[in-house]
Amino acid sequence: MPKKTRLNEDATIYQKRDKQSEKEKLKGMPFKAKIGYLWEYYRLHALFFIILVVFISYAINAFTKPKIENKLYAAIINNTVTPEVWDEYIDIITEYLEIDTLTEDIELNYRYYYNGDAEYEVNMRQAFVVYMAAAEIDIVIAPMSEFAGYVENGFFTPLSDQLPTDLYSSLADKFYLAGTEDDPKVAAYGIYMEDTKLYREHSLPTEDDPVLIGIIANSTHKATSVDFIRFLFGEK
Repeated sequence: MPKKTRLNEDATIYQKRDKQSEKEKLKGMPFKAKIGYLWEYYRLHALFFIILVVFISYAINAFTKPKIENKLYAAIINNTVTPEVWDEYIDIITEYLEIDTLTEDIELNYRYYYNGDAEYEVNMRQAFVVYMAAAEIDIVIAPMSEFAGYVENGFFTPLSDQLPTDLYSSLADKFYLAGTEDDPKVAAYGIYMEDTKLYREHSLPTEDDPVLIGIIANSTHKATSVDFIRFLFGEK
């Protein structure tokens, strides 16, 4: 007996439907509809693919690219030398220190400006403290108004503990002598930069606030820092 139903047996819902392929679906759509369809149904797949490619690229780069070791980091505060000159000095000092540029580098960071925009100053002071606490900074070049405060707070190592006898003796008349908060005994913590070729020829006048250089106490590259100082004061 035929099945009783409210619809005829040949009604549409009883007819076999062929599932459309993605190609067929797209074929009957206008261009804008195709774009919308692809974006709606495949954006997560695309995002996953992009993330996967970026991750793989990063991993390959991390494992194949030689690790670059910083051999000298100089923080230059309230810079008075044109940036182009510092950039030239990076190349000169890299050669002088015989740095292997494939695995080593040096950085002369002249962007620590404390005398400009207030927000920028705060950010730079915070960055300086963070880098110093992490033992990333080896050398500081700064005007006396800033340098003296860092000496008082014990940021620098006495130069008598770092400079070899010949260099220490040749620079004795250029030393900045002071005590620290914890050790009031006077010692040489800085060297005036005005007689170096770099500052004689390329610096703005700083008579009221002379520039000094010193080695940070927790520097991990003290030997390189000494070589850097020897170079600066040996230039003619």
